[in-house]
Amino acid sequence: MSLIEEQEKVTLHPKPGFVVKTKILESKNLARISTKVFINICHDEQVPKPPQDFEPEIVFPLIIENQWEIPIIVSSEKETKDKKGFPSLVYDCCINSRCFQWCQISKDLRLILIEWCIESIELLNELTLEREYTIPKMLAKGELTQTMVTKSELENSLQKKLQELKQNETLGLIEEMAIDEEDEEDNGQLPDLMNINNKPNKNLIEEIEPSTTKTPAAKPVPSSPPSKTVAETLLSYDINVTKIESHPDYKLAIAFSCPQISSSKDIDIQYSPSSSTLVITNKLPGFVFSKTSSDTNRLVIPLARDVIFNKRNLKSFFCADNKIFIFL
Repeated sequence: MSLIEEQEKVTLHPKPGFVVKTKILESKNLARISTKVFINICHDEQVPKPPQDFEPEIVFPLIIENQWEIPIIVSSEKETKDKKGFPSLVYDCCINSRCFQWCQISKDLRLILIEWCIESIELLNELTLEREYTIPKMLAKGELTQTMVTKSELENSLQKKLQELKQNETLGLIEEMAIDEEDEEDNGQLPDLMNINNKPNKNLIEEIEPSTTKTPAAKPVPSSPPSKTVAETLLSYDINVTKIESHPDYKLAIAFSCPQISSSKDIDIQYSPSSSTLVITNKLPGFVFSKTSSDTNRLVIPLARDVIFNKRNLKSFFCADNKIFIFL
């Protein structure tokens, strides 16, 4: 029996990739709170790949539905010290080498992988890690662990366990919005996200990255000087705002629908804490939100001033049927 078990074991020899530095926010061991954590994201050809190769237009909708993930093998916890000599912890998260190449090409997939690695470590070690991480300029922190796993563990990756114990945060919010829509169907409330998969010609959910520019600096996109002879068309849009009661990070779900906007590249979305407003900036040439305001390309949505929103939690997704879902 022991011989069979030995034959079924595989030793991973991970190659360095990049490092994520964060810290512990919550732990049963109170002495560990604020301890630095280094995550070595590394790769080995022996770790399995997902059945579906990475194609953004196919894979990102599957990720939202928890139907596609990159298998991750997490090493045992290691102790080390940071540059100042303070005790720190290290975890190796090993993925397939081909998957690592995908993440090098796609910035969005890379960010999702980092979140999966953080969730995996949290699940296995009963920790809560800070999401405001940094990427140090190093390939690995310390020596990578040669992890021994069984073939069964490789075939049934940790992600399946994660899927059972912790639902994808974004999917949970979207499902909650869909349930609200069913309850208030006759009142013309939130649109139905669950019908996305019934649109075979346009089945896409794409996360929109927040703009890094300051809100007051938003300007019309056209590079050529404005011409009085060029007619600008008003954008038609619809907005529904739903208060989120039970989520620890998000307080509002905003559904924005605009038939003229066909890509996430057509807009910028920003939150302004000083004025407690959500600002949607149009980047579509020939269209404007208003012909009378001082900045015709900006739509300012006032939010409740008595609610404090975390700007870093802003998430927005461009979906089928020209709909954008914003969580804040």
